[in-house]
Amino acid sequence: MFVEFDAAPFSPVGEQHVVCGATPAGFGAPVYVENPDAQPNDVFRSLVQRYPRLPKGLKSAGQLRVAGLRASNLFRPDAYVLGPPQLIGIPGVPTSTGRATLGWEETVYPPSPVYRADRAVTFSAAPDADEAQAIRNAAIRWAQDVLDDPDTVILAVSAIGSPAPSTPPRERAVPYEIAITSAGGRKRWHQFINPEWEATYLQQLRLGHAGPEELEAAPRFREVADTLLRRLQGKRVVTYGRNLQYAAIYTGLEYAWLRDGLPYGALWPDTATTLTKLNRSRWECARLRHGEFDNDWDSAAGHFALPAEEPAADALDRCRMTAVLLRRMAVPALRYAELNARAEGAVRDGKSHRRRPQGGQRLSRIAASRYAVLERSQGGCENPRCPDPRYTSALSRNGSYLLEVDHIDDHAKGGEDLPKAMIALCPNCHALKTRGTVTDEFRALLRATALARHQELLAAAR
Repeated sequence: MFVEFDAAPFSPVGEQHVVCGATPAGFGAPVYVENPDAQPNDVFRSLVQRYPRLPKGLKSAGQLRVAGLRASNLFRPDAYVLGPPQLIGIPGVPTSTGRATLGWEETVYPPSPVYRADRAVTFSAAPDADEAQAIRNAAIRWAQDVLDDPDTVILAVSAIGSPAPSTPPRERAVPYEIAITSAGGRKRWHQFINPEWEATYLQQLRLGHAGPEELEAAPRFREVADTLLRRLQGKRVVTYGRNLQYAAIYTGLEYAWLRDGLPYGALWPDTATTLTKLNRSRWECARLRHGEFDNDWDSAAGHFALPAEEPAADALDRCRMTAVLLRRMAVPALRYAELNARAEGAVRDGKSHRRRPQGGQRLSRIAASRYAVLERSQGGCENPRCPDPRYTSALSRNGSYLLEVDHIDDHAKGGEDLPKAMIALCPNCHALKTRGTVTDEFRALLRATALARHQELLAAAR
């Protein structure tokens, strides 16, 4: 949670991969630089030459957009690139005598994500149903892996200031509260921090369980930085909004060794030390995975919509909300309940049994219902009489089950477009139901089976 005092609020959606201070460390993507030999002087050249040259075929999201393309997944950069270098002016700061300190100039190398052009797709093209479900399945597997990983910790940072790249260094985001929990939400560390801002600003913060007086009495970030880094070292650090949380931690580390802020993208010798410390952890974003899990495509932006962060009393509560999200993504019963709720909402909104714009007499179908039934089946044919219900349990190339979802009572004749009235069948059983001699007793068996499994999962999700 960032508290800002800018005239123009910062939008994390538009700057999803921007970080303050320097290139991201521990984000799981390589870092490159363009033209390292053409830098302004020997100092910058020696700093930039620590990174390999940018390979051909990697393009920014803007470059792809100009060509009418988008990255296959904007949330998964193939790499980051530093630069090109920019010379910016740093204004002087008024002092108690009324005179301002001298300003100065700084060469900066703003980091930005790049993507493989050979994997780009047409910008207007949204993922098809199978691709979208495969992305959702990957988010589910990620959540399961995070919960099973003993090195996982959840981090939440509350900061004052703005993470926008145009923000003057002394107004950049700095932490005033940090919380760490286990993947299950158990508290590991919770610390309020004096951000060293004036009391008039501190009084504007919604601090939950703390007040301005507690912040002023709290330790400075430089006094707890080593403790924080020790707790994060070697860990899989999961945050809800990785870039903004990382930006605040990075800025705090800058203040710790410089006693001042640097412009966005500045490279100093100490930058490498800071990045080395941050690179001892793996930084992962639950918000991006949440967007993939929800599968709500934003056609104007060319990526899945980013869910809004739910309000919370403090950073510790936000850690625990992230833990709840991970469990909701990872546990089949909770996923089924969520998809069923979406399907029921679509029916209430009149989205079931509508004529499709094209396709003759075919009726619209609710995607959430189909996904819920596949979730419920867990890869096995749901016909109780199927002689080999798991022979199709292998996944397809896009990660979906090789099963066919069918309405137990014909959809065109009014069969409900809800999971409780649908069933997942292997191709043989589906052919038997569709083209064979289907008795009322067999349909009744399928209805009872689907309903029983439906009720069992909803009960487990409570």
